[in-house]
Amino acid sequence: MVAFRFKHVCLESFAISTPPTEVSSAEIEDRLSGVYQQLGIPFGTLERLTGIGSRRLWDASERPSGLGTNVVRQAIDNSGLADKDIRALFSCSVTRDFFEPATGCIIHRNLALPEDGIALDISNACLGFMDGLYFLGQLIESGIVKAGVVVSAEHTRVILDNAFKNILEGKDLPRDKLLRLLPTFTIGSGAVAYVLTHESISKTGHKILGGATRSATEHCDLCVGNTDYHLVDGPPLGPVMETESSKLIAAAAVLGQRTWKDASEALEWTKDDVDHIFCHQVGRQVNEAFYNTLGLDHTKEFTIYQNRGNLVSAACPTATAIGIEQKGIKQGDKIMMTGFGSGLNSLFLGIQW
Repeated sequence: MVAFRFKHVCLESFAISTPPTEVSSAEIEDRLSGVYQQLGIPFGTLERLTGIGSRRLWDASERPSGLGTNVVRQAIDNSGLADKDIRALFSCSVTRDFFEPATGCIIHRNLALPEDGIALDISNACLGFMDGLYFLGQLIESGIVKAGVVVSAEHTRVILDNAFKNILEGKDLPRDKLLRLLPTFTIGSGAVAYVLTHESISKTGHKILGGATRSATEHCDLCVGNTDYHLVDGPPLGPVMETESSKLIAAAAVLGQRTWKDASEALEWTKDDVDHIFCHQVGRQVNEAFYNTLGLDHTKEFTIYQNRGNLVSAACPTATAIGIEQKGIKQGDKIMMTGFGSGLNSLFLGIQW
C-alpha cells in the first residue's frame, strides 16, 4: 500500500476530445452474426451484459500523438498558463505511435514546449492516466515543477479491427476463446488532458488532496494484450487483447476495498463524506454489488460508458471531466476518482472542489 497526501496540488483545467465515428454494439454483433449462430450466443448479448450501446472511434489515419497534441493544446489554453510554464508532460495512453520514441516526446515537440522540462510516457494499462496524476502531483508537491500536463489519447480502432480478424478468420474458434475476445468490443476511443499546478499559481483552487494505490499482481494474467504500440501490426493477426472479465472484476472489487480503506484513512474521509464518485468505466459489470464490496455508495457514481464504452486509460478522467460539467459540482464538494488497470492495479484520488 502507498498512501499519500498533497498540500499544494491543484487541478487547474482539463479538456476532452471525442471521436467522430459512432459504432453501435448491434453493428458489431452483425459482423459477428455467423460466429454467434455457430456457438449459440444470443444476439444482443454484448449490450445486455455490459450496458454499452455504442462507442466512438477515430479514423485509422490518426495517430495518438496528433490527438494528444490537440487535447493538450486545449487544456493549456483553458488553464490560462503560458506554454513556458508547462515543465512536465506525461503521455499515459495504452495506444502509442511507436514503442520508441515516447509519444509524450512527440506531443512535446509538436507544441514546442520548453526544453528545460520533462516529457515521457507512463504505461500501466487503464491506470496510466491516474498514475500520471500521481507522479505529476509529486513533482509539484516537492517544488520541482509548478505546472504540468497529463494526457491520454486512446486510438483503439486497430485493436477492435484485429479482434474481428481473429474471430472471423480463426478456424474452429472455441466458445471460451470467443468469450475472452468479446470484452475487446467494449472498448472505445477518446482523448483527455488535465493541467495540474502548484497552489501558488492556481486560479481555481481545486485541490487534489491525495489518495492511495495498490498492486495485486497475482492477477496480472486476467487481461493481456500482445502488443503495446499503435502503428505496427504485430503478430500474425495483429494486436489482440484477451480478458477473463468476471474474474477480473471480482478481483478488482476486492482490491478496491483495500485501496478505499487506505485512501479514506489518508484523506480522513468516510464514505458519507464523498459527494461524487467517478470510476474506471468498463460497463454495467461495475454494479451495486461491486460498490458494496468496495464500501462506497453506488448512487454517487457518474457513468459515461453507455455511449462511449471503455476508454481505456482515458475512461476515468473523461468521466470526471464530463461529470464536473454536467453535475454542477459546487465549491467544497469532495470527489473520489477510483482508477483500476489490468496488472492488477488500483489508484484512488480525492479532490476537493
